[in-house]
Amino acid sequence: MFKYLLVFVLSVFSTALSAQSGWTRDKHDIFLKLDFQTYQSDKYHNLDGDVVKTNTFRQQAVLLYGEYGITGRFAVNVSLPLVKIQSFNISEKVAGIGDAKVEFKYALLKGKFPLAISITPEIPTGPSKLLSQNLINSFDKINLPTGDGEFNLWTTLAVSHSFYPKPAYASAYVSFNKRTKYQGQAFQDQIQAGAEFGYKIKNKVWVNAKVFSLFGVGAKPGFADFIRANGTSFTACSLAALWELGKHWGISAQYFNYTDLFFKSKNVYTSGQISLGVTYQRKR
Repeated sequence: MFKYLLVFVLSVFSTALSAQSGWTRDKHDIFLKLDFQTYQSDKYHNLDGDVVKTNTFRQQAVLLYGEYGITGRFAVNVSLPLVKIQSFNISEKVAGIGDAKVEFKYALLKGKFPLAISITPEIPTGPSKLLSQNLINSFDKINLPTGDGEFNLWTTLAVSHSFYPKPAYASAYVSFNKRTKYQGQAFQDQIQAGAEFGYKIKNKVWVNAKVFSLFGVGAKPGFADFIRANGTSFTACSLAALWELGKHWGISAQYFNYTDLFFKSKNVYTSGQISLGVTYQRKR
């Protein structure tokens, strides 16, 4: 059935709240994805949105993502960065696990316009302090944590539509991230919203395009740390493809980059990011 393939594709293209859909996985169905991501940049956007050229920041990550259908309407999704490797071109590499996200997702409506709500705790499982030795100044170390050190909670509302019998779909969503504190410093809450469109080519390859924005709400942050995304805002776009390799397996690729289309980039390093993944699904 096309709708089941659609759920599979939306899962493949979704990573850590960068995309959401109104569909939930069917009872006892399983989906897994192992993803490798890499990017580097020397363009830092400060809290005013001005670009500052710095030493090159580099990050590689291996992300494990999984979905499991509890009932026909309720699913649990887990996102875990198994390892993040970070450095500047003038520092040693540091590595650690990232912060885990556990999403509890419920389908409010089904049919032509499925609507789902989800609650996603982000748990500070990653180290909030990882000191990288400066290669130029032996007395200096740079903190490049792989976790932000604070508990936060995402709430997301997402709606989708299938253009069946055409092999195409569209989704839109909005999320609110309630953040807490790290070492007594309060984080700014965040809103994220986005949309995506997907189409299947020659009954074999899914392609997907999406755009989403993130921005802070509330009082201006007292401290700015790009690793912890405090006071961060941006708009991003991506193009992705998924090749189905039989009934269970698939491989995916995605290119992601930033733009000032809706919101000016602030407190973030901007550059193109490449992701390559392997997927597995099992249906009851």
